[in-house]
Amino acid sequence: MSGLRRVHALVLRYVLLVGRDPSRLVDLVIWPFIDITVWGFLTLYVNQTGSTLPNAMAIFLGGAILWNVFLRAAQDASVSFLDDVWARSLVTLFASPLRLVEYGASLMAVGVIKVILGLSVMGVAAWLLYAFDVLTFGPWLLPFAANLVLFGYTLGLLALAAIVRFGGRWQILAWSLPWIVMPVSSVYWPESVLPPSVWLAAQASPMNHVFEGMRAVVTTGTMPLWRLGAATALNVVYLTLTAALVARVFRNALDRGALPKLR
Repeated sequence: MSGLRRVHALVLRYVLLVGRDPSRLVDLVIWPFIDITVWGFLTLYVNQTGSTLPNAMAIFLGGAILWNVFLRAAQDASVSFLDDVWARSLVTLFASPLRLVEYGASLMAVGVIKVILGLSVMGVAAWLLYAFDVLTFGPWLLPFAANLVLFGYTLGLLALAAIVRFGGRWQILAWSLPWIVMPVSSVYWPESVLPPSVWLAAQASPMNHVFEGMRAVVTTGTMPLWRLGAATALNVVYLTLTAALVARVFRNALDRGALPKLR
């Protein structure tokens, strides 16, 4: 129970930081709203030009919403850690009985809270502006979002490991790493348009399988279960390996006394 209390205390701390800093609402609310607005206008333009793309609204707006779910999870896992770096509170945290697994659990829990908030904002904006119901995905919305969050955590923890190992100058990875995998993730286009070598790389991306599954749901009404299975299996492997890497990097940093030197 003491471990759960420590996780709860850290989650409460991060939530209070957001509530007391209005500037953070820009990232949590304004950017998702702008993203939905932009892709909504693009969809209206596609429809007005007489495009024969079926269910363009669901494909583009659905892609934008699910992409932001992934982006939020990926960035928050590492940015919350950077908040502790900037506040010079890492040494204080790990001088306490807090364990690394509890720290990681708190980062992930905060990420889930922010994902739910962002998804709610985007869902309401899509409904009010374009009469698009995010529940169009039906019961598949939850496994779609869950897989994107898991892969987001993988990339967020990978960025965190790079920052701890190589120093604060690698902080840019917290924001840029999610975008690096976008070309092979089939967010707004089907994998069929990818060159053969890129197509092979896309098969290793859980996001590719999620977004291909999304398009299948909105265009045919059916979900290829093998896509969901592939995404889940890849996520389990990637997250397990990344968690082991983070644990090793943190142990080495603690042994070398490197955490207080992070900037």
